[in-house]
Amino acid sequence: MGNDTQAPILLGVGGALLFISLCLLCARLWSRVRSASRLHVDDWTVLGGTILALGQYALLAAAVVYGLGRHARFVSFQRRRTSLELIFISQVFWYWSITLVKLSVACLLLRVKRTHRWKVFLYAIMTLLVLAAIVQTCFQFLQCRPFAVYWDPRVFRVVQVQCFRRSVINANIVLFSSFQVALDVVFSFVPITFIRKLNRPRREKIFMCVLMGLGLFASCAAIIRTMTLQGFYTSRDIFRTNVYIALWAVVEQQFALIAATIPTLKSFMEASLTKLGLFFYNEGDEAKARGRLVAFGLLGEGDQLDRADRKTAAAAAGTETVVSVGSGAKSVRKMKDEFDDSVFEIEIESESESEKDIEDMLAQMARSPV
Repeated sequence: MGNDTQAPILLGVGGALLFISLCLLCARLWSRVRSASRLHVDDWTVLGGTILALGQYALLAAAVVYGLGRHARFVSFQRRRTSLELIFISQVFWYWSITLVKLSVACLLLRVKRTHRWKVFLYAIMTLLVLAAIVQTCFQFLQCRPFAVYWDPRVFRVVQVQCFRRSVINANIVLFSSFQVALDVVFSFVPITFIRKLNRPRREKIFMCVLMGLGLFASCAAIIRTMTLQGFYTSRDIFRTNVYIALWAVVEQQFALIAATIPTLKSFMEASLTKLGLFFYNEGDEAKARGRLVAFGLLGEGDQLDRADRKTAAAAAGTETVVSVGSGAKSVRKMKDEFDDSVFEIEIESESESEKDIEDMLAQMARSPV
């Protein structure tokens, strides 16, 4: 048993997920500011949850500096004491961070649908969330008295330590985890009941359902975290075992943050991908690539571009017909929307105006929120 450490996996995985969460949060706030929209309650709650998650990660990183992840016999008692104290405090940060994230999702769903039953249902869930966080915080400090015994075993020699039975502690862990998993399932599947009724293209509705279902990844992490906690009492090196418990807690927290933020960035991601595609588009490369696909048999001859100078938007537009109007000619171009489902027609006077109108419309699509 060497003097190695398992802390890098905690800092690496946790840091990568935290970076993704911060980037998504910045994109969410920036999209609000760009569209001149004020921040709503769901934005403020997810912001608070992210700040607490950042604080928790900082506490865990400090605990690693004091030896978390190494075998206890290679770490001095004073450093172990400080590290365990930091872990104890980080757990309180975690309770309220995960609570604020779930409150953010509930507030977002509250703005999506405003029926009386839906409001009562969500307000009941939010009340239970806050109560569960309060109970867990109190339990954190009351399951053993004095609670300093968590990081200083010398307390056993000074005063009589009173703790709840192990069955009570396990029941509390399982109940809290089960409640969080149940909420993830509810927030993932219940919105499907009204998303499928929206007057939107089928692809968009499927995409929205997938985004709302990302919370199931947090559920899986919560189940693994609960199972890992059961080995806490049988471990011969608690100081090292805490790494895996903290790791799955961070994974659950960060997946919940990502799942709460991504659905609000649908319009932002669509506009960004459209601009990125137009930036890298090249007519010569387009014609060459289509010619190679035809040579490989992946496209038919009729699928090639009719004219080499056709723009990206015109290529996706479909067919164009010309009708006579008076002494002049008027073009009617059939175009599909950005989801390639709905078809609409545009009447134009000339070819040059056609290209200009298409480009203007695509630019407007990229700028307008969905």
